[in-house]
Amino acid sequence: MATKQYITKYHQLKQVYSRELGKEIADVTWYRVVATLKQHFNFNVLGSDANKIVETFAGFKRRYGSFTGRGEGFSERWQAFKHFYEMDVQYHGEEFMKLLADYLKINLDDVPRSTPYYWFERAELSFSAENIYHSKDLALVAFVAAKWAINRRSQPMKSATIEVLTLAI
Repeated sequence: MATKQYITKYHQLKQVYSRELGKEIADVTWYRVVATLKQHFNFNVLGSDANKIVETFAGFKRRYGSFTGRGEGFSERWQAFKHFYEMDVQYHGEEFMKLLADYLKINLDDVPRSTPYYWFERAELSFSAENIYHSKDLALVAFVAAKWAINRRSQPMKSATIEVLTLAI
């Protein structure tokens, strides 16, 4: 049985989430959000960091839309985010891109030229190889880039035409 203190805090956090998201949400939606927060963020409604976690999650949801924690590849994307967020270092843009490529196991030569700019833009940063960025800021870039890497891996290989196969023989 939930305590009166728990129920009060639960409803306050729902209001914080709605305010940050910019719209009212249904009780069932809030129930799912809390379940996601508990699963991925070690969330506790009565925890001292509950407000901050809810605000941050709502900000991600507002920015990235389907930031539910249940989508395909979310765990891998979240791991990329945490990997860079938990560091306390600074990187030049070019150095970060190399580290990111190593982490995501992608070849930077396969990344279209405009794609890193898109990754940084989604994280509300401006990309430059010479700029210095803090790893906590780059964590969102890693989150966005991980989605690209996951999608890239799941694309089927294009099959060769009969003409190409006959040339190979």
